[in-house]
Amino acid sequence: MTHRFTSELRKLERDTHDACSNCARSFRDGETSHSGYDADGTPIYVGDCCALMVHETAARHRWTNRPYETPPVQASLWRYMDLARFIALLRDRSLYFARADNLGDSWEGAKGAYGNKSRWDMHYLRFFSDAIRNPPEGYRCDQSDEEIEAEAKRLLAQLEASGKSQLQSTYVSCWHENESESEALWRLYCPPPTAGVAIRTTFADLRQVFDDDLSISIGRVKYVDFRTQFADVNDAIFRKRKSLEHEQEVRAVIHRYPEHHDTGLTRQINLSALIKEAVISPFSPIWLELVLDDLMQRYDVQLPIRTSELLIQPFF
Repeated sequence: MTHRFTSELRKLERDTHDACSNCARSFRDGETSHSGYDADGTPIYVGDCCALMVHETAARHRWTNRPYETPPVQASLWRYMDLARFIALLRDRSLYFARADNLGDSWEGAKGAYGNKSRWDMHYLRFFSDAIRNPPEGYRCDQSDEEIEAEAKRLLAQLEASGKSQLQSTYVSCWHENESESEALWRLYCPPPTAGVAIRTTFADLRQVFDDDLSISIGRVKYVDFRTQFADVNDAIFRKRKSLEHEQEVRAVIHRYPEHHDTGLTRQINLSALIKEAVISPFSPIWLELVLDDLMQRYDVQLPIRTSELLIQPFF
């Protein structure tokens, strides 16, 4: 294996993680994935089914599921905001990522309910103890049972501390997946009589505007019952309480961004490439459409604008 990874190969691994890039066969847990290049030097990411096509192997991995699933490429994603945030979006031409511990949810990044912590601790104490007692080939364990127990407890405490510290080095941009508007989210983010706007994009376009930044992961949030389930160590940022399932959230996540210590960060984007349309809140004053036209001219941005479909009148 050469361990040579171009940005194109990294993108291919990211975009086709779940299936062979040649025959589209879905991978199963525990199978081998092969990353590399074919005879023409084109990046390739395949399973054993097409392994003979790999001329240069960069790496082989035991395939596992990502900590999140991705929406269909043309799935509509919405971001609801008040007028001030929309103006900032136009002015800065950038998306805001809030630091995870500032998202307003006390359960953000949680592994489970506190009442179940003893079960969580017991599992990882056994895991660490077994790992110490069974070192890799060529090494031996010379520690006593008491020393192994003390080391397992130290590792457990370190794991818990890292879970809290990761919230301060993880940044999130939140989106709502839906093919139509959500009156509930209008009321949540732009309650009457707030002047508000929702921007709509697709999963493909959101991923494309960050195409060159492989530090950004984009996927669906999974809603779990923390009374009976745990989040995994690696997927907690993509897990939320079952009671928030109405959010249908898709997250763009940046992990470990040590040069930033603020409550959030921004990423420059191409607004025209991202935004399919800007929709005016049904609770906004009637003058907002004229204001938006003026803002577009001021910031030299051209976006399709329409009023909310919730303003359509019924008949009886």
